[in-house]
Amino acid sequence: MPRWFLIVNGVALLVMGAGLLVLRLRERPLYKHLLGLAWATFCCVAGIVLLLMAQGHLSQPGVGGEQPQRPRNLPPEFPQGQ
Repeated sequence: MPRWFLIVNGVALLVMGAGLLVLRLRERPLYKHLLGLAWATFCCVAGIVLLLMAQGHLSQPGVGGEQPQRPRNLPPEFPQGQ
C-alpha cells in the first residue's frame, strides 16, 4: 500500500476519533454513551496504527519480509520439458 495512502487515512481517522471523543465526553450521563466512546477510541487507535505503518515502525499485513536474492552470476532459469 502506498505510504501517502496510509498517512492520509491515518490522519483522517485520528481527527475523526478525536472529534468524536470530545463530543462524547461532553454528553451527560456518560454511561449512556459508552458505545460511542468505544468507537471514538477505536478510531483514534486505528489512526495511530496506520501512521505507525506509514513510518515503518509496524509491518503492513500481507507484505512479506525480504525476498531471497538470487546470486547474480547464475544464468536465468527457464522452464524445462515444454
